[in-house]
Amino acid sequence: MTNEFGIEKSAIAMIQLRPLPGSYRYDGEPLEAIVDAVLAEAATLAEAGFDGLQLQNMGDNPSTRRVGPETVAYMTAAALAVRQMFPDLSLSILANWDAEAAIAIADASGATFVRIEHTFIGVSVASWGLSQACCYEATRFRRKIHARAPIFVDVYEPHAVPLGPRPIDEAARAAVDEGGADGLFVTGKTFAHSMEWLRTVRRALPTVPLLLGGGATAANVGEALAVADGVVVATWIKGGDMSNAVDSALAREFMEMVRNARGRGRIAPK
Repeated sequence: MTNEFGIEKSAIAMIQLRPLPGSYRYDGEPLEAIVDAVLAEAATLAEAGFDGLQLQNMGDNPSTRRVGPETVAYMTAAALAVRQMFPDLSLSILANWDAEAAIAIADASGATFVRIEHTFIGVSVASWGLSQACCYEATRFRRKIHARAPIFVDVYEPHAVPLGPRPIDEAARAAVDEGGADGLFVTGKTFAHSMEWLRTVRRALPTVPLLLGGGATAANVGEALAVADGVVVATWIKGGDMSNAVDSALAREFMEMVRNARGRGRIAPK
């Protein structure tokens, strides 16, 4: 079974931008050098056989709900460079933590979809304080600018604490039916927790695109893809430290296990 991108069991690797101009940790590095680092990492991932890339400004911590216009400009420049050099790979945008900025960057760069990680519905406590639902603003803005990229959202995010949490299937359904999400990411506190959630959400929403948002390794990706339509991986292919460069051997090992999983098909959750 192929997903909405025409790829069976998608494997997407995250690329974390170095601190961008305007962020607290920015040290004056030229934008050209930042983009070159992104392209070098993308080349390693493309060679390993990944289906897509997810571009995130993780280097801009500490972050909050809104980014400045400079972040939109610099992330767009990086995204356009990736699209130009790797047109056959899907590209998704995750802007910490501004849904409208991510939508604008994705539309300007021709990205495949947008990921909204923090608080699409409801309210949660994040590192910057209370994080409130952005579903209204995100969907309204997408309609306003006639953006094409679908919106994929994290039902719950493991680095934030939801206030008044619903059962995972109810929250997932609300994100789609009430919030307008086109697809979902699920990530639990552990991989076992993620699998429990994935199975529950799959039963509740069998036709909605569903991806594992974190915690994938070569050892467990086959289990994840037996239920999910795709996975996003970051830390494992960097040797357990997000600040490391991608390890090409680990990236190839991961994709070997993805290819093995593709031959087994999706298993209906019990």
